[in-house]
Amino acid sequence: MFSVPTKTQYGIRALVHLARAESGSGARALATSAEIAAAESISPKYLEGIMTQLKTAGIVLAERGKGGGFRLARDPSLLRMLDVVEALEGEIQPVGCIENSSACAQEDGCLPRRFWIGLKAAIDDYLESKTLKDVIEAL
Repeated sequence: MFSVPTKTQYGIRALVHLARAESGSGARALATSAEIAAAESISPKYLEGIMTQLKTAGIVLAERGKGGGFRLARDPSLLRMLDVVEALEGEIQPVGCIENSSACAQEDGCLPRRFWIGLKAAIDDYLESKTLKDVIEAL
């Protein structure tokens, strides 16, 4: 069955942590990956890699030095969940033939391929329609 990778689950939890800290302070809150890891019960070393990916994608900003840490790069209402998922996992591909029909022995004659393309479109549309703000407001 389909499942969301652990890396994406942890990344979203880390972003929710930053967004909730921000909403309480009214400013862009800073938190170290160790603080987030402790609060969210995530391995600090694993989370550090996730935060690096989110930083590279421009989703979070990092400030070095004493009092440094990570903060959201933009308002949670502007952060699409599609951007988060793609930053951590790449483009969503339920099956390998979506972008390249020759990946399947049946190529363009494969009728289920249209189903998989529709599934990808539905997932992409849903993730594009949701923001981090939607996630934290659902709590």
